[in-house]
Amino acid sequence: MNQINKNVAQIRKWINENNLDAFIIPHDDEYLSEYSPPENERLSWASGFTGSAGSVISRKDDATIFVDGRYTIQSKIESGKDFKILDHFKIINTSVFKNLNLGIDPSLFTSKQIQNFFLKNNKISHKF
Repeated sequence: MNQINKNVAQIRKWINENNLDAFIIPHDDEYLSEYSPPENERLSWASGFTGSAGSVISRKDDATIFVDGRYTIQSKIESGKDFKILDHFKIINTSVFKNLNLGIDPSLFTSKQIQNFFLKNNKISHKF
Protein backbone atom coordinates (compact mmCIF):
# COMPACT_ATOMS: atom_id res chain seq x y z
CA MET A 1 0.00 0.00 0.00
CA ASN A 2 1.51 3.33 -1.03
CA GLN A 3 1.41 6.50 1.08
CA ILE A 4 -1.55 8.04 -0.76
CA ASN A 5 -3.62 4.89 -0.18
CA LYS A 6 -2.72 5.06 3.52
CA ASN A 7 -3.76 8.72 3.65
CA VAL A 8 -7.06 7.94 1.89
CA ALA A 9 -7.71 5.12 4.37
CA GLN A 10 -7.03 7.54 7.23
CA ILE A 11 -9.47 10.09 5.77
CA ARG A 12 -12.17 7.44 5.33
CA LYS A 13 -11.68 6.20 8.88
CA TRP A 14 -12.05 9.79 10.14
CA ILE A 15 -15.20 10.29 8.02
CA ASN A 16 -16.74 7.16 9.57
CA GLU A 17 -15.72 8.11 13.12
CA ASN A 18 -17.41 11.50 12.68
CA ASN A 19 -20.59 10.13 11.08
CA LEU A 20 -20.04 12.06 7.87
CA ASP A 21 -20.72 11.10 4.28
CA ALA A 22 -17.83 13.11 2.86
CA PHE A 23 -15.07 15.57 3.61
CA ILE A 24 -14.02 18.44 1.34
CA ILE A 25 -10.26 18.95 0.95
CA PRO A 26 -9.19 22.04 -1.02
CA HIS A 27 -5.74 22.98 -2.22
CA ASP A 28 -6.00 26.48 -0.76
CA ASP A 29 -4.68 27.39 2.66
CA GLU A 30 -6.41 29.56 5.26
CA TYR A 31 -5.39 32.66 3.28
CA LEU A 32 -7.11 31.18 0.20
CA SER A 33 -3.79 31.32 -1.61
CA GLU A 34 -3.27 29.24 -4.71
CA TYR A 35 0.41 28.89 -3.78
CA SER A 36 0.56 27.30 -0.35
CA PRO A 37 3.76 26.40 1.48
CA PRO A 38 4.66 22.69 1.24
CA GLU A 39 3.54 21.97 4.81
CA ASN A 40 0.01 23.09 3.86
CA GLU A 41 -0.34 20.94 0.74
CA ARG A 42 -3.57 19.24 1.80
CA LEU A 43 -4.62 18.29 -1.71
CA SER A 44 -1.32 16.60 -2.49
CA TRP A 45 -1.38 14.74 0.83
CA ALA A 46 -4.93 13.50 0.24
CA SER A 47 -4.61 12.56 -3.43
CA GLY A 48 -1.06 12.75 -4.74
CA PHE A 49 -2.06 15.58 -7.08
CA THR A 50 0.54 18.38 -6.96
CA GLY A 51 -1.12 21.03 -9.14
CA SER A 52 -1.77 24.50 -7.77
CA ALA A 53 -5.58 24.38 -7.92
CA GLY A 54 -8.26 21.81 -7.17
CA SER A 55 -10.34 20.10 -4.49
CA VAL A 56 -11.07 16.56 -3.36
CA ILE A 57 -14.44 15.32 -2.23
CA SER A 58 -13.54 12.21 -0.25
CA ARG A 59 -16.42 9.88 0.58
CA LYS A 60 -16.60 6.58 2.43
CA ASP A 61 -16.13 4.51 -0.72
CA ASP A 62 -14.77 6.85 -3.39
CA ALA A 63 -13.09 10.17 -4.04
CA THR A 64 -13.38 12.80 -6.74
CA ILE A 65 -10.80 15.42 -7.67
CA PHE A 66 -12.12 18.62 -9.20
CA VAL A 67 -9.50 20.38 -11.34
CA ASP A 68 -9.55 22.88 -14.16
CA GLY A 69 -8.51 21.97 -17.70
CA ARG A 70 -4.83 22.75 -17.04
CA TYR A 71 -4.57 19.79 -14.69
CA THR A 72 -6.77 17.02 -16.13
CA ILE A 73 -3.93 14.86 -17.41
CA GLN A 74 -1.59 15.64 -14.51
CA SER A 75 -4.23 14.70 -11.94
CA LYS A 76 -4.94 11.40 -13.69
CA ILE A 77 -1.24 10.55 -13.72
CA GLU A 78 -0.49 11.59 -10.14
CA SER A 79 -3.65 10.39 -8.41
CA GLY A 80 -4.05 7.05 -10.08
CA LYS A 81 -7.13 5.02 -10.78
CA ASP A 82 -8.65 5.43 -7.32
CA PHE A 83 -9.85 8.98 -7.99
CA LYS A 84 -12.53 10.17 -10.36
CA ILE A 85 -11.38 13.34 -12.15
CA LEU A 86 -13.96 16.03 -12.97
CA ASP A 87 -13.74 19.56 -14.30
CA HIS A 88 -13.77 22.11 -11.46
CA PHE A 89 -16.80 23.76 -13.03
CA LYS A 90 -18.85 20.69 -12.06
CA ILE A 91 -18.33 21.40 -8.37
CA ILE A 92 -20.71 24.32 -8.88
CA ASN A 93 -23.32 21.86 -10.12
CA THR A 94 -23.81 20.34 -6.71
CA SER A 95 -25.96 17.59 -8.19
CA VAL A 96 -22.63 15.76 -8.60
CA PHE A 97 -22.82 15.19 -4.87
CA LYS A 98 -26.03 15.80 -2.96
CA ASN A 99 -27.93 14.77 0.13
CA LEU A 100 -24.66 14.33 1.99
CA ASN A 101 -23.63 15.17 5.51
CA LEU A 102 -20.41 17.07 4.75
CA GLY A 103 -17.40 17.98 6.82
CA ILE A 104 -15.45 21.09 5.90
CA ASP A 105 -12.88 23.41 7.40
CA PRO A 106 -14.61 26.82 7.07
CA SER A 107 -11.28 28.66 7.25
CA LEU A 108 -10.42 27.16 3.85
CA PHE A 109 -13.49 28.44 1.97
CA THR A 110 -15.30 31.73 1.55
CA SER A 111 -18.87 31.90 2.81
CA LYS A 112 -19.98 32.29 -0.82
CA GLN A 113 -18.18 29.06 -1.81
CA ILE A 114 -19.81 27.19 1.06
CA GLN A 115 -23.24 28.54 0.12
CA ASN A 116 -22.89 27.97 -3.64
CA PHE A 117 -20.98 24.70 -3.74
CA PHE A 118 -21.96 22.72 -0.66
CA LEU A 119 -25.13 23.89 1.09
CA LYS A 120 -27.43 23.92 -1.92
CA ASN A 121 -28.15 20.16 -1.82
CA ASN A 122 -26.24 19.06 1.28
CA LYS A 123 -25.97 19.53 5.00
CA ILE A 124 -22.83 20.63 6.79
CA SER A 125 -22.80 19.21 10.27
CA HIS A 126 -19.09 19.41 11.06
CA LYS A 127 -16.96 22.46 10.67
CA PHE A 128 -13.34 21.88 11.57
